[in-house]
Amino acid sequence: MNNPEAPTIVELTREFTIKLPDELTKQFHPADRFALFPQGDTLILKRVNVPRITDIVAEATEENSPMTMDEIDEMVRQVRQARQGA
Repeated sequence: MNNPEAPTIVELTREFTIKLPDELTKQFHPADRFALFPQGDTLILKRVNVPRITDIVAEATEENSPMTMDEIDEMVRQVRQARQGA
């Protein structure tokens, strides 16, 4: 991958996984999440940052009052929708 514009050939394994080249994986972390955009025979991956619900709750409780169960339910619903739309 000396030339960032040149394509790199990767293989789909029997387990239906694709191993990315080491030079590329150094830019990411094992827990990173990606949105997948299939376009015909092309796959486009985009890293997405979905906040963890524990971070949202921790941030909200620092603001003064604890969250109600309804507020927590609403945040969980929003995070689930974001994950489905990503």
